[in-house]
Amino acid sequence: MSLQLILGGSGSGKTFRLYTDLIRQSIEEPDTRYFAIVPEQFTMQTQKEIVSLHPNHGVMNIDIVSFKRLAYRVFEELAISSPQVLDDMGKSMVLRKVAANKKKDLVLYKEHLSKSGFISQLKSMLSELYQYGVTPEMLNEEIPDTISPMLRQKLSDISVIYQGFKDYIKDKYITTEEILDVLCRVLPRSELIKNSVITLDGYTGFTPVQYRILELFLRYSKRVIVTVTIDPAENMSRRSGVQELFYMSRQMIWKLNELAKETEAGKEKDILLKNHPAVRFLGEANGENREEKGCGENSLDFLEQNLYRYKGRSCQEGSDSIRLIKALNPNEEIAFVIRSMEEEIRDQGLRYRDMAVITGDIGGYSNEIIHQFQLNGIPFFLDNKKSILKNPMVELIRAAMEIIQKDFSYESVFRYLRTGLIAAKEDEEKIDRLENYVIAMGIRGFKRWDAQWEGWYRGGKELNLEELNGFREELMAPLSRLREAFKDPDSTVASMTGAVAALLMETGIEEKMLAYEEQFRDMGEFTLAMEYSQVYGLVIDLFDRLAGLLGEEHVSRREYGEILDAGFSEIQVGLIPATLDRVVVGDITRTRLDHIKVLFFVGVNDGIVPVKKEKSSLFTDREREFLGSHDMELAPTAREEGLRQRFYLYLALTKPEKRLVLSYAAMDGSGKSLRPSTLVGELKRLFPGLLEVSPLRTAVPLSMREAKDRLATGLREFGNTVEDRKLLELFKAFLLSEDHREEGKRLAEAAFYAYDQRGIGKAAAKALYGSVISGSVTRMEQYASCAYAHFLNYGLELMERQEYELAAMDIGNLFHDSIDLWFQRMKEEGRDFKTLTEEERKILVHECVTKVTEEYGNTILKSSARNAYLAGKVERITDRTVWALSEQLKKGDFVPVGFEVSFSAADQLNAMRIPLSKEEAIHLRGRIDRMDLCEDEDKVYVKIIDYKSGSTAFDLTALYYGLQLQLVVYMDAALEMEERKKPDKSVVPAGIFYYNINDPVIDREGDMTDEEINGKILKQLRMNGLVNSDLDAITHLDHEIETESDVIPVAMKNGIIQEARSSVAGGNRFSALRQFVREKLTSEGREILDGVIDVNPYKQGNRSACDYCPYHAVCGFDLKTTGYGFRKFKALKSEEIWPVIEGEEEEGESNGD
Repeated sequence: MSLQLILGGSGSGKTFRLYTDLIRQSIEEPDTRYFAIVPEQFTMQTQKEIVSLHPNHGVMNIDIVSFKRLAYRVFEELAISSPQVLDDMGKSMVLRKVAANKKKDLVLYKEHLSKSGFISQLKSMLSELYQYGVTPEMLNEEIPDTISPMLRQKLSDISVIYQGFKDYIKDKYITTEEILDVLCRVLPRSELIKNSVITLDGYTGFTPVQYRILELFLRYSKRVIVTVTIDPAENMSRRSGVQELFYMSRQMIWKLNELAKETEAGKEKDILLKNHPAVRFLGEANGENREEKGCGENSLDFLEQNLYRYKGRSCQEGSDSIRLIKALNPNEEIAFVIRSMEEEIRDQGLRYRDMAVITGDIGGYSNEIIHQFQLNGIPFFLDNKKSILKNPMVELIRAAMEIIQKDFSYESVFRYLRTGLIAAKEDEEKIDRLENYVIAMGIRGFKRWDAQWEGWYRGGKELNLEELNGFREELMAPLSRLREAFKDPDSTVASMTGAVAALLMETGIEEKMLAYEEQFRDMGEFTLAMEYSQVYGLVIDLFDRLAGLLGEEHVSRREYGEILDAGFSEIQVGLIPATLDRVVVGDITRTRLDHIKVLFFVGVNDGIVPVKKEKSSLFTDREREFLGSHDMELAPTAREEGLRQRFYLYLALTKPEKRLVLSYAAMDGSGKSLRPSTLVGELKRLFPGLLEVSPLRTAVPLSMREAKDRLATGLREFGNTVEDRKLLELFKAFLLSEDHREEGKRLAEAAFYAYDQRGIGKAAAKALYGSVISGSVTRMEQYASCAYAHFLNYGLELMERQEYELAAMDIGNLFHDSIDLWFQRMKEEGRDFKTLTEEERKILVHECVTKVTEEYGNTILKSSARNAYLAGKVERITDRTVWALSEQLKKGDFVPVGFEVSFSAADQLNAMRIPLSKEEAIHLRGRIDRMDLCEDEDKVYVKIIDYKSGSTAFDLTALYYGLQLQLVVYMDAALEMEERKKPDKSVVPAGIFYYNINDPVIDREGDMTDEEINGKILKQLRMNGLVNSDLDAITHLDHEIETESDVIPVAMKNGIIQEARSSVAGGNRFSALRQFVREKLTSEGREILDGVIDVNPYKQGNRSACDYCPYHAVCGFDLKTTGYGFRKFKALKSEEIWPVIEGEEEEGESNGD
């Protein structure tokens, strides 16, 4: 029985000395059993190392184990049945259940149980208590002594849950932390340990239970050898404070020596490895021994001897072995790492396996590393166990639980369907159609999903409802059975788990996961293949454990989902490298790096290095210190952990044999400023000449990916930068390279791409539209707005997804239909606008709005508080509208004769049938909201009104450019129709108007009467449009006009029209306007049938065709690309427009630039 320590700094050769001695002794004494104990994650690498060092390349009497594996070896030897071990996954599930059962006994944590992450915190707390031998009784003992009420409540609640947890698993399970307790109890009986030689390597310290095992090793084994990383120059016998770099090493030495004394084990002479340069750094530069050289040429060795040791030493010499890079952001950091790796491979002959990347924030950097390494074809192994929470199979199960809990909500159902595991790849389009239907029809809840779907939505007539219903029934069958199982009041955790497992079987998830695994293997995605090969088995194992742990427990659906989530959150997939020649990517503490020549340390920023301990502990640092003062040892405080991390940094920074490259970012991915780590300052203290270099200023050549990106970006901006010469050199290099010449040409073509307006040709246009353009005036207005938008809408028939909500158009339809019905009822019932009382008007409005909303569908109007409010608003504004329209009618002689009056080419109206050639034509259709007539002895005056729920105003400039043709076309059709009906009378256009549906709020001035208030409101609700300047027509429209009309946009003075304040046109101008619009439509129609589809949106002032266009993602319109541009429509005065309309000037001079 003896103890020997091998002491030395990082890189001094402790591990090599330990294992070469171990191998030599194992050969000399083949009957002796040797155990090499290392941390769990190092066992495979240690086996590989010992086998490679052994002259026979095989070991017979050396076992490489961790403490846990040793425990199972001893259990096996003593024929002790391995205890049922509750791992982190099982612990989380049991804790979720126990905490819920104990909720009534809790004070502080009662409301925390359902919070995300709390069970994980609780699990970590219990693991720590187990690890440090703290019992529930010990927690209760501390409660009376504490002064803090908060700590008293914490200790009480944790004690309640801890005791409940222990009671639940008593005689059934032990925790992973208790495995070593069991080992302590049986170790004295083990013949394996007696007279064996035990070595321990790779440890920075031991837990209390591990020290108890070490004590037993010293009592029963032949010899114990431990490696300890410590500066050989240190005073080994002196105890030190936590602030010193080698505090943990000193503690380990002191405790081991104390154990040797207590067990009366012999203490062999320590082996002190103190040669410099250390073994690892002998080859720092070309393999030369640089013992006589300066610190610059031995900079890594100098770093090892002086980092975080304040001896006042610094190295004034320059060195290329340590580099410091200041990057703009993490993206630039990783791009530089890739360039540097390619340089090392190309110029220094290194392999990928000779290099590694570490960071203090593996979670934050992993996505960027994975993305860029894969783009550049860098083989790598990410040494970070992967959670399965985002795996499609787990997502499917969680989504199914959400479906049950949220009664088939839209989000939960399509979360389930979009996992990629429900429908075959060829059925993905079915899911798309299903989703479109569900969104458009507002399908929510089990009843709607379980019932036959029968309705249609606007634009969905092409759907095959029979096929859709069949697909729905296929999807619903397993979910319905799952729902039934969870509805059973007597269901237990076991029965619920069985129902979920049955869902997986019914949907064939195992076969689909295997198919994905095979697919990933064929694609060379071995990491994903490995993940998919494990997940199904891990989930089934979770189900088995869940049934075993909580099988007969009765829980709610919500609780079951939470328990399941707790289990999923603990499962991690262990991955192994797919190839030997790969870059290891890991973190500072967990990743083992051996024989690394170049180390890249990224993310050397404040808060990342040293790593700030997450505030996930239930105890604060002050509470930990208080408990520690009462002899309750727990894990280190955040401050202590921060100081300890310096030691892990020391170990990491001294891993490379040849070069250390550190980098930090000036800002994060969102643009937030970052500060460098204090480590940067420490390095500058040791190496005053160490410069922070920007990746852009280094001589490291670009990676091929960066070169392509820079060439593509540079060519796009060519001529606008001083870097043009360098860019040309890069372009030349591409063109001179046989491997990359074609790619260079493609990049140039893409960079200098210019949009070329090309039509689809007459034949294609005919195939799309036919020889006759059919549609509304709005269609032609869209063409005038942007030819490409017209092509996408009417040619390709691309539509926005319909949603089950009251959109602006729906509100407009409610207004239109309610107003129309009100006027029809007035006409049918023979009521007089002049004698209708306010009460009668409001009753009629209520009846009309109620009928319209019922016909529209009460379901959608009551589907949300917003929609219900909007329905009420419709009635209020409709009442205001019919009041205003009635008041306007009272002031004139016109009588409404038509509501929602339809016109079409079938009516044989020239206004609606516009010939383009012998075979081609435009056939228009439309519907006038209201048409009023006024007749005298020889004339019929026609008034057209279009209701608008927005703020549309008549604009002669918009009409001139073809953007506002509707009112003129409607008037043209109405006049033609009236001329047929009354051939003996002259039919005169009185005016074309927009009425903006609104309920204006006015400022009350003094003691205004109701009549004055109404007069002011009426003026704000005046129609806008174009009025015939004939005084008879104006008088018929408003015979009360004196100065400014409340009905029409006309102002008069002394019986004369004030044209500056009016919108009027003579009868001849109305005729010219009708002809102008017909010619405009003819011109546009011919262009459409010629195949014009130019991306040519208009822009006028601050408005453009792109403002509310749904096709942004399709057209590719970009002002930065040559060839794209707006057609700029300048605002024109009426005196500039009328001469063109009347044919006195050529059209086209006013189209802007």
